[in-house]
Amino acid sequence: MALHWHDFLTELWRTGLLYVLAFTVFRLMGKRSISHLAPFDIAVVIIIGEAVAIGIEEIDKPIWNAVISIITLGALQFGLTWLNTKWRTGEKVSQGVATVLVRDGKMLMKAMGKEHMSKADLTIALREQGYEKLEDVRIARIEPTGHLSVLPVDQMKPVTVKDLGLPQGETLKSYLDRRIKELRGGLT
Repeated sequence: MALHWHDFLTELWRTGLLYVLAFTVFRLMGKRSISHLAPFDIAVVIIIGEAVAIGIEEIDKPIWNAVISIITLGALQFGLTWLNTKWRTGEKVSQGVATVLVRDGKMLMKAMGKEHMSKADLTIALREQGYEKLEDVRIARIEPTGHLSVLPVDQMKPVTVKDLGLPQGETLKSYLDRRIKELRGGLT
């Protein structure tokens, strides 16, 4: 079956229109990266992608079916996001809440079961964040996005300029340079 110019041009404008529409809807949905999307957000992205694909592939169906679906899904998602910024309870329901998996170096097995996370999965996630031993973790929680947040015990926290008690405006580098000069002066 040969492709006719009319079919080619129809496919071209349908694809372009749906591309621009999907691009616009995704831009209006916000700037969170894919790694920070909640599972429902990812589902909406997939559903919109499917609506675009159907609109492109099924040339015998009116393009307005896809356009209406994409706009409706985008509006619903935008509305839900707006509602979540105004109503914390709504956000908890639609996005979920963080679950503590480790407290004071101990795995909370009930919470891990609720989140379907094995000991091995948690251990790997902790190692990826630089924590070899469970005892080094004060609190680890799985966020609604699936990201693991870790608060270390005090001994594992990195030293900050504030911890060193440096004067306002002094950097760690300038402090070390000054101390080296002082020590070298004391050696001569």
